[in-house]
Amino acid sequence: MWADENASGLLKLVPRLEYRRPRLFACVRVLGGATLLIIAALLIGYDRGGWWRVLLIPAAAADFYVAYLLYRLPRPTGGGPSEGSTDAK
Repeated sequence: MWADENASGLLKLVPRLEYRRPRLFACVRVLGGATLLIIAALLIGYDRGGWWRVLLIPAAAADFYVAYLLYRLPRPTGGGPSEGSTDAK
């Protein structure tokens, strides 16, 4: 269910599903991090939330960092027919 043993740092916590489509899930993580920052800003602005407002900021930073690492993963190669193949059935 989780990443392979060759992963390093926070990528060990990333589910395998995110390795299949790293660009898509990098965008999803950026949106999630931005949402956390907006919620933190609202909680700080209205002076609500106690410690939760402070804890949302490092959670958003971790989301942005994992999105950056996912975006830098090499794209998988092979698996499908090549564009120039002349296999006719």
